[in-house]
Amino acid sequence: MKDKLKVMDKWLEEAMAEGDEAAQAHLNAIARIVGGQVARLSKPDDVPPTIARTVEEMGKGVTAGMLMHHGQAGFMHVELHSLSRSGR
Repeated sequence: MKDKLKVMDKWLEEAMAEGDEAAQAHLNAIARIVGGQVARLSKPDDVPPTIARTVEEMGKGVTAGMLMHHGQAGFMHVELHSLSRSGR
């Protein structure tokens, strides 16, 4: 798992070196990858709680990252309040 995290960090560093637009495109791509993995791992009715847990973990990551990279301690509480789907 550590090797995979190193690869993701490398991708982020490369995107950041290209500028803000590339960094945002990187985050968008990661979000789509995570969304696809949630769908792959979940039964259709289990998707909403899986997304909610994933978003909650993202908040924990942002909290840790803010402390590690910016020295700002605090807590980011993230909740999913709405999810809609069209077509089935």
